[in-house]
Amino acid sequence: MALRLIQVTIPAERKRTLMNIADNYNAVDTWWTPKNEDGRRTVSIVVDRSSQQDVLDSIQNNLQDETEWRAVLLPIEASVPKHDIPENEDPLKQKFHWRKSLTREELYQEVSNGARGDRLYYMMVLLSTIVAAVGLLQDNVAFVIAAMVIAPLLSPNLALTFGTSLGDKEMVFSSLKTSFGGLVAAIIPCIVVGYFAEIDFTSDQLMERTTIDFATMIVALASGAAAVLSMTTGVSSALVGVMVSVALLPPAAAVGLFAGHGDYHFAWDSALLLITNLVCIGLSSQAVLALMGIRPRTFFEQKQARQSHWIQAGILLALLALISAIIIFTDVDVSEAIKPDLTEKS
Repeated sequence: MALRLIQVTIPAERKRTLMNIADNYNAVDTWWTPKNEDGRRTVSIVVDRSSQQDVLDSIQNNLQDETEWRAVLLPIEASVPKHDIPENEDPLKQKFHWRKSLTREELYQEVSNGARGDRLYYMMVLLSTIVAAVGLLQDNVAFVIAAMVIAPLLSPNLALTFGTSLGDKEMVFSSLKTSFGGLVAAIIPCIVVGYFAEIDFTSDQLMERTTIDFATMIVALASGAAAVLSMTTGVSSALVGVMVSVALLPPAAAVGLFAGHGDYHFAWDSALLLITNLVCIGLSSQAVLALMGIRPRTFFEQKQARQSHWIQAGILLALLALISAIIIFTDVDVSEAIKPDLTEKS
């Protein structure tokens, strides 16, 4: 059983409030410090990971009338003696409990940085764009994978979905601005490179970014879901595989290279792949956040979040349907048809 430690510093007379909360949510253990000279004490509550969000929400709800308090959530690496599951709890239910994710507050702290486009973010975009462009032009799979792993464009898109789930308009607008700025910062330098450089149309890495089909869409949906699942559960090691599976930078770089070279058919195909990945990441990650129970604390905030959730879902579903129609009813192999002519020109 994974345990977490919640330490709450409160006015000394509010200790009973914390003890009641601990009892209501079957806390594993509780203890407190004596009242200090400021008239405050610290209450420590050990809880199971599956109930940590409920306990934090209850603390915030019950201490709304207080200003001099603070709660800190800490991981517990090990605890002895071993704590067994109470007899009245179903072990199978505990095993498949969806609320084993990180808390809303932890996730907010993690993804909020991705919503802000600071100098470091744009520097990472520029550096990874250089790596991606060189890899595409030289058909070097190692360089392309390196650009995928850096993956600076993934963070603002995950922050966008998280902000929508919480109804946080500030985070949504900030994420949109950062995501758009990152795409522009990736595409414009590649347009300049494409204008001056020779494009090798036999490069498998480059031409693969002009292919869009339902298999690509399925992989993007699965990878987007895996990205949020790894983020919400704290299994960050899985993100590397996700970054490679649903890369955003290589198709963005391909759009710029083709557009700069004047090959607009290829640029359109690469842009369609980029849009598909963005849509699928947003749609599947939104579904996983809803499944994991990530939502605002208060009823009013939840009402606002539901509205923004359905608006985003409707837009993404409409875009996904449009992309599907393009795949079905449009000759998506138009690039293959004109490839020999472009190869001769090069």
